[in-house]
Amino acid sequence: MYGLTLIAILTITGGAIAYIGDKLGTKVGKKKLSIFGLRPKHTSIIVTIITGILITASTIGVLALVSQDVRTALFGMEALAKQLSTLNQEVTGKNAELATSRAALEAKNAEYTALTLKVKDTAERLSAITEELSAVMAQRDRTARELQQTQADYAVARGDLGKAQQAINTLQDTKNQLDKRVQSLNEAKVTLQEDVDRLNQLTTRLGQGIQVVREGSIIYRAGEVLSTVILPGGESKSDTERALAEAIYDTNQHVIDRLGIEDRSLNVLWIAQADFDKVATTLAKIPQDAIVRITANGNTVYGEPVIGQINLFPNNRIYAKGETVQMAVIDLGSKTEQPEEAVMSFLRKVNVTAVNKGILPDPIQGTVGAMNGAEFYDTVNKVKRYNKGKVMITATAKEDTYAVGPLKIEMHIQGGAE
Repeated sequence: MYGLTLIAILTITGGAIAYIGDKLGTKVGKKKLSIFGLRPKHTSIIVTIITGILITASTIGVLALVSQDVRTALFGMEALAKQLSTLNQEVTGKNAELATSRAALEAKNAEYTALTLKVKDTAERLSAITEELSAVMAQRDRTARELQQTQADYAVARGDLGKAQQAINTLQDTKNQLDKRVQSLNEAKVTLQEDVDRLNQLTTRLGQGIQVVREGSIIYRAGEVLSTVILPGGESKSDTERALAEAIYDTNQHVIDRLGIEDRSLNVLWIAQADFDKVATTLAKIPQDAIVRITANGNTVYGEPVIGQINLFPNNRIYAKGETVQMAVIDLGSKTEQPEEAVMSFLRKVNVTAVNKGILPDPIQGTVGAMNGAEFYDTVNKVKRYNKGKVMITATAKEDTYAVGPLKIEMHIQGGAE
């Protein structure tokens, strides 16, 4: 419906201008008017040309006035082309990293398959030697029994001493050979068992390596704060961009320390140029200090660059020193109210109130401050002094607190509250 209306407007406007031009040309022709000393015929032609120009100009003007796409096509095409080129380069880099990771995974899988086959072959050899060892030991036992029987026969039949002695020597030699064979097989079994254990350990480590390649060890979680700085607003664009670039550089160095990288010239933190330009432009326009918080845009696996996101917040003063943050009454006479649980519940309410008031919470934990154990249990002990009755708990700000936080509070306990 909108398109039909626009076409109708353009048609009516063009027709009106053409009609007026035609009338003016006719009038000029009839009255033989002259412009710039030209002949009336040429003057009529100029009026017709001007009419055509007005039709074209009015058409383009109306389209540009009512359509953002037309304005973009006329005046913003070069900027869109540059942005598209930048995004294509980023996509190309990501595809190259993905291809490298896939090649590493395929190499690990091939190595894992080869080791698995080797372990299987070694296990089969160990099984065969174990069976042979069992057979040799059984033969040795039979030989030992035969030797004992022969020795018994020798004791009984001394008359055939030479023959019996020869049989004994033969059986003794056979037993010695079998003992040596058993010892050799036992040593081979121990060696093969050590090889199997070593290969199993190597297979386990390789499997863990493949798991790390597939899933990765998460260094930063999505939304985790990498750094927070306060930058002045209302500065020149060049000064603002320089200050913002320094904040990103310091954050990059912090990430390098976290990852344990020796080369401090690496750019492990990636910020989109469009985000940088947008934040720099906004910061240069606001007339007050602002909080610049750089967070991880997604879960980051060890070995991957950290994709960062810049967030900008006004650093307004939220609480003045001594200002009340939260008040609550605890009924110690109620069986359901326990001092520790009551104080903890009160602190949760303080956190919710501070967040609603404008203090920036930690994106992961959602907290705006922390109370150490000594302060917490000191507050609990003060509450416990009132065995029964109602107790008023008041939390006030220790100092002027701005949106960047953290919020530091003082706890005040008052008995006999109604």
